[in-house]
Amino acid sequence: MNEVETSKDVEYDTKNTKKVIETLNKSVRGMTITDVAHELKLNRHTITKILDKLLIEKKANYDEKGPAKIFYSSGVGKFVGRVDQGKFETLWIDTFKPKYVEEDEFLRINQTKHDHLIRASSKFRSVGAIAIKKRNLINLIRILKDVARDEFKLNV
Repeated sequence: MNEVETSKDVEYDTKNTKKVIETLNKSVRGMTITDVAHELKLNRHTITKILDKLLIEKKANYDEKGPAKIFYSSGVGKFVGRVDQGKFETLWIDTFKPKYVEEDEFLRINQTKHDHLIRASSKFRSVGAIAIKKRNLINLIRILKDVARDEFKLNV
C-alpha cells in the first residue's frame, strides 16, 4: 500500500527547483535571474521557467528595480493539510512565515493536478495558488460560510 506523500514531496518534482528555492532562501537582498543562473551554473531560461512556476505557487515574489526583477523567497512554509478533490486533483494548504519582517504571514492554497504526460518523478503539476494574508483570513472564512449556507444549502 502506498504511503501518503506531503506537499513537499509532491510539489517539487525537480532537483533544480529545490536548488532555486534554497538559493533564494539564502539570499538576503534577493537575486536576478542571471544571479541565480550563475550561482547554480544553470541556463538562464531554465531559471526563468522555474521562477515562473514559483511565482504561480506563491513560493517566490519579486520587486522591480529599474529594468531588473529582483526575486526573493516568500518565506518558510509549513504544510497543514490537503483536500482531495478527486482521484487526480488535490488542494494543498500551507502557512507561511515571511522572510522579511515587514511582510504579513499568509495561508497558501495550491491546486495540483495529475498529469500522465509529465516524465518527471512526480506526476502532479501546480495549476494555480492563492495566498490569503493573515489579516484577511476571517473575511474569507465568512464569505465561504455564507456561500456554503446560502448557495449550497450546507449546514455550517
